Amino acid sequence: MSPLLEVNDLHVAYGKAEVVHGTSLAVAEGEFVTLLGRNGAGKSTTLHAISGLIGKRGGTIRFGGQDITGATPRDIVRAGLVQVLEGHRVFHPLTVEDNLLIGTYARAPRGDRSKLDAMYGLFPELAERRQQPASRLSGGQQQILAVAQGIIAEPRLLILDEPSGGLAPMVIDRILDVAKNLSRDGVAILLVEQLVEKALAHADRCYLMATGRIVHEGAAKDLAGSDILHSAYLGGA
Repeated sequence: MSPLLEVNDLHVAYGKAEVVHGTSLAVAEGEFVTLLGRNGAGKSTTLHAISGLIGKRGGTIRFGGQDITGATPRDIVRAGLVQVLEGHRVFHPLTVEDNLLIGTYARAPRGDRSKLDAMYGLFPELAERRQQPASRLSGGQQQILAVAQGIIAEPRLLILDEPSGGLAPMVIDRILDVAKNLSRDGVAILLVEQLVEKALAHADRCYLMATGRIVHEGAAKDLAGSDILHSAYLGGA
């Protein structure tokens, strides 16, 4: 499979402190890839750099064959790369339905209501609250809304950063199952997740990250319970 996303020798710094040191990774069309590592390993920073949310000190990022290293977040989203940020990032004063419609703006500047029923079918709890402001949702429901907002944008690559935050186990499984079905339909998935077993159960491939570097890459099914995972993710604990 040819890469849809190619990250080569990425360096990212906050001020003078470099936190990502020469990271390289790739995700193919329809591939489900997970990026694992301990807290502070540089995973979210890597995702933010890919999405154009923070600057880069060095390296290149290509998406769909085009160099997006210096592209704006808006242009990156329009190209089909969508990130669901960690931490229930939704528009709290707006209704659930308006939040979903915002997710369609990249492809339809006035919104596309035809996509709403599909989202309500995937996440019935949103249908029940469609006219409620997002501020009235629980933290878990807000995270579901954020994921749905990413899916409704019809991305070529969907990046999920810690989607399990604040969710019950059954809801987490449902979100990851939805992501897996999207990958089977040709949407590439790049997942950062602290629930290691669940991430590996759904992913095709895995990258392990430690102290700002990729320390291992392999098939997800081969890494579950391995010494490499134990060392890189748990730090030998």
